[in-house]
Amino acid sequence: MSIEALYFRYRSPLADLYLTVCDQQVLKLEYEPEYIENFNALLADGEIKNWLDIYFSGKQPQHKLAIHMQGTEFQQKVWNVMLKIPYGETLTYGEVSNAIGSAPRAVGQACKRNHIPVLIPCHRIVGSQNIGGYEGSISGHRVNRKQWLLDHENNSQ
Repeated sequence: MSIEALYFRYRSPLADLYLTVCDQQVLKLEYEPEYIENFNALLADGEIKNWLDIYFSGKQPQHKLAIHMQGTEFQQKVWNVMLKIPYGETLTYGEVSNAIGSAPRAVGQACKRNHIPVLIPCHRIVGSQNIGGYEGSISGHRVNRKQWLLDHENNSQ
């Protein structure tokens, strides 16, 4: 018996978020999905919507969501560090690389390949001189989203 993935849209103050969910686990969160027509259903009340509602209301959710981290062993190591960075705080790429015995650029590549931003908070890893990139970009609307998330968490405390 196979379990089918479900596609939902969540309207946040940042942007519409597009979630792929399977068996109550979040597989992917996208800002700009390739096939937007798959995401006609709004995310219904439940654990995932509750988490997002709390987060976007300016509070730190107290419960963990079931997420499916699909990536290399190294990527998962970086993502696990991200999950431990407290709400409203940041680490630099260098600090993360030192903690796991890697290079800052490799940490940045793992951040770029994070398929579940916000829930796996790659926005909390920043450069030593600036906020760094986001979603594979070093400027523009993607980095503006990272700045919005950082400001949102800092203004909520």
